[in-house]
Amino acid sequence: MKSACAFFHKDYILVAKRETIPGGFRAREARGSTVLTEDPNGDEQRREMMRVSGQFMGHGLRLALAVLLFMGLGAWLDSKLGWPPILMVIGAFVGGGAGFYSLYSHIVIEPRERDKTPE
Repeated sequence: MKSACAFFHKDYILVAKRETIPGGFRAREARGSTVLTEDPNGDEQRREMMRVSGQFMGHGLRLALAVLLFMGLGAWLDSKLGWPPILMVIGAFVGGGAGFYSLYSHIVIEPRERDKTPE
């Protein structure tokens, strides 16, 4: 049976077996264990990884905020009309759909359109 650390960090263990690791680190063997040392040429890779990860974190936040916004709007309307939380539930589904469409268009449709246009 694997430990939790080995299960969740298996990608890092597999990456450490290679010579160069994305993110500007180098793997080297020292006394039977793998040690990560900083790669002097890794600043550009690190910047690119941070840019891309920030971009995808922004997409996830956009999805969460769309759900919260529509759900809050539905709760506010329910309180004004004196209804049970029907509009809040509908708002959660509408926000989820709008957020998912936004996520899908940024991750799937935009790269496809970029590949079609000649530069």
